[in-house]
Amino acid sequence: MKILHFCAGLEEWNGMSNTARQFVQEELAQGHDSHLTNKETDVGGGVDVVHIHGSWLPVLWRVSKKAKKIGAKLIVRPAGSYDPVRRSFHAWKKLLVAPWEHGMLNRADVVQATCAAEAAWIKAYHPKARVELTDLKRFFRIPEKICLSALNGITHVLYLGRRHPLKGVEYLEKAVRELNDGGTALADLRIVSGHFGEELERDWVWSDVLVLPTLSENFGRVVAEALERGKRVITTDGAPAWEGQPGVLYLKGFRDGTDEERVRLLKDALSSLR
Repeated sequence: MKILHFCAGLEEWNGMSNTARQFVQEELAQGHDSHLTNKETDVGGGVDVVHIHGSWLPVLWRVSKKAKKIGAKLIVRPAGSYDPVRRSFHAWKKLLVAPWEHGMLNRADVVQATCAAEAAWIKAYHPKARVELTDLKRFFRIPEKICLSALNGITHVLYLGRRHPLKGVEYLEKAVRELNDGGTALADLRIVSGHFGEELERDWVWSDVLVLPTLSENFGRVVAEALERGKRVITTDGAPAWEGQPGVLYLKGFRDGTDEERVRLLKDALSSLR
């Protein structure tokens, strides 16, 4: 079977395309002819499945049309794009292009959700969507148990990702400042957005805990990457795929809380590690 994965951006920092690469590797191991592209011209005769990663972009709507024109099965993985919190961000733009977005979802044979919460977001946005769950945790070597002892001295806190209003970095920064206000440094925060390879591995070695203080995340790859390394993780109910996961301190009430409540939740969580 020939499978084409399509993602608008293929940058090394792009979590969506990195997840698409994991799909490709899995399918190659199963004996399929699978590859990742961002070129519309690659969608042509002989392709059996077109798997789109993302949403809200004209190039994706065009590819979805082309997939059906050549008779390919169409899978769309919106990667959390229909979370109401995310839809409210630049909402007027999304309302403007909604007819094209719904058109893509109508064409899709399968719309992939990465957790039950995302499946509900998709159905709320497009009730006729044919939703299936896909568990991205299978792509990572996550231990069943992570043995963690109490931390002493300064806690090294790592935030890994870009700055974006929906990522909640400002709440983490304020929580660390307040934690250190007593005159004794209790936490050291490192925000990393552009490190790869050996440089990134040094950040992981330095860290005691990864914090993903997100308001909207369909999965959160950095959580899986931290757990693979046996690291503590603090994340929020903005990343519902990780609720109940061993090794993850999951902060309920963060997503819909006030700014003050969000800072307090993060501060209390960091304090509990000591």
